[in-house]
Amino acid sequence: MNAMPGPSEAAPAKACPICGKPAGDQFRPFCSKRCANVDLNRWLSGVYAVPVKDDEDEDGARREDAPPQDDQSH
Repeated sequence: MNAMPGPSEAAPAKACPICGKPAGDQFRPFCSKRCANVDLNRWLSGVYAVPVKDDEDEDGARREDAPPQDDQSH
């Protein structure tokens, strides 16, 4: 019978994505509060931005495929 591994049988700690040290239990997946704050700062400052294509509108329609909008207010 295969049982779920207990805390002592858990997989080895993965490396901190910021500095590469083993991740700590309290700040997982980071090793420390400092590395967690570095990651948060990167998110808030736009370092981890998702690239956006300029040729698409908000709804995903291509700009050149969209019908022209007449601004005639007679």
